[in-house]
Amino acid sequence: MRNRHYHPKGRLHLTIRDPGGELVSERRVRNIVLRQGADIIARLFSGADDAAAIDQVKVGFAREGATVETTSLTAPEDTSISAAALVSPVAADDFSVVTDRPGAVQVLIASVFKPTVELKEVTEAGLLAGGKLYNQVVFEPVTLRPGQDVTFFWEIDFPFGH
Repeated sequence: MRNRHYHPKGRLHLTIRDPGGELVSERRVRNIVLRQGADIIARLFSGADDAAAIDQVKVGFAREGATVETTSLTAPEDTSISAAALVSPVAADDFSVVTDRPGAVQVLIASVFKPTVELKEVTEAGLLAGGKLYNQVVFEPVTLRPGQDVTFFWEIDFPFGH
């Protein structure tokens, strides 16, 4: 019998700081891993030639949580905003792995997104691997402005022993 309580779980803590370092806003939400995200992990696990690690964080504008079949975040209504303004690289140094937790290995990701244009009413974010969306989170709207440091702190638990 399969116990559904033992699947990967992810949480996001989003902080927005002004150029002086003052906290402007923050959000805390849980995320959904998408079918495409599970495929990303399976390809990494199998060593597939086309396997790609998480390498970007992207913001979007959805008002509702994704279904597991979702493959992209929602684009802004303002079509003058370039796709490049919605993504930021995630570097290898942004990751750490915690292996001493009972029953789970935890992957921590702390990646800073630096807006290049004003992004009004941002409500979602996700991690990407080789352009493929791994997960999605939806949160209360925030406006991101050039000069701010927007830090995405993801905690992803991979349970074991069950």
